[in-house]
Amino acid sequence: MRAAVWNRLDHLQPLLAGMLVALGLMTVYSARADWMRQLVWVILGAAAYAAATAFDYRRLRALAPWLYLAMLAMLISVRLLGRTTLGAQRWLSVGGFPLQPSELSKLMLVLVLAAYLSRLDRISWRAFIAAIGLVAPVAALILLQPDLGTTIVVVAVAMGMLFLGGARVVQLGSVAACAVVVIPLLPHLLHGYQRRRLEIFLNPNSDPLGAGYNLLQARIAVGAGGLFGQGWLHGLQGALGFVPERATDFVFAVFAEQFGLLGSLLLLAIFGTLLIRLLRSAAAAPDRFGALVAAGVFVMIFAQVVENVGMNIGLLPIAGIPLPLISYGGSATVTTLAALGLVQSVTLRRPLLLRPQAGWSGNITVRAQA
Repeated sequence: MRAAVWNRLDHLQPLLAGMLVALGLMTVYSARADWMRQLVWVILGAAAYAAATAFDYRRLRALAPWLYLAMLAMLISVRLLGRTTLGAQRWLSVGGFPLQPSELSKLMLVLVLAAYLSRLDRISWRAFIAAIGLVAPVAALILLQPDLGTTIVVVAVAMGMLFLGGARVVQLGSVAACAVVVIPLLPHLLHGYQRRRLEIFLNPNSDPLGAGYNLLQARIAVGAGGLFGQGWLHGLQGALGFVPERATDFVFAVFAEQFGLLGSLLLLAIFGTLLIRLLRSAAAAPDRFGALVAAGVFVMIFAQVVENVGMNIGLLPIAGIPLPLISYGGSATVTTLAALGLVQSVTLRRPLLLRPQAGWSGNITVRAQA
């Protein structure tokens, strides 16, 4: 029995996650952050990973309505009781530890959307609008914190899961068209510092010692890494504190300064391989719900990696998104490892003998036991 369970596991996935965690701890330590506290979060995350792997993910489908209500309750609690830091009200204090409900909401939204979409043979316009209706309150509550970065991830998760779940191009295009219409209104919808970030993205040299300082220092750190890097613990930009938020939002800049272009490419290769494993798990899932859960976790991690790396090198506006398993932060670390554990749960329950099963709609190929 144990041998059968062992053979069903994706052995490469936890190895890749462990490599990212190790690199993250090294970078957090070099950034002069509380690496011991981060180690505690990693241990808790590992426990969450093991628990999620052992748990039968299929039970979560019936719990989706309660997960959705719990998610909304947490986000509303942040508005009423949340702790404000650096102008953002994003944290709750639970047992003396800071909890960021918006991080947990990303995974909970994946489960809610997976449960909803898995019940549909096809995504009609009515079902498409209903799915958007599920996402809209969550995105609005997170945006009000304000947390533009997590809002972007939530929207990306919704669009990615709708696409993989079988939404038509015209349906997704309607959302893109609405986004284009809203763009001229962004200066009136965003907070002052968010508008300033957008302006700095277009011209960072307009305020090099003010709003553009973060981006310029991150670029300098990335450039200082060169091909081979300055070496671990030898990155001056990060060690001397020139790079702001160097253990969280701009952790990639600190990593790139120490390990250079080759080290950064290796880091991205590890992320890429992990993402491929998630897609493999989605393709081999025993049911549509499991396939959508794995696909949703793929989109969640992919969006965060693209946005974080993109803003560190100046290709995307600064939006305050952590780099999964690399950035300092308890809620993000535990949530990411729990999400990977749920994908492992899907993989564990896949059939060993597979044949295509007809009847599923969507862009994910779901297979069943022969």
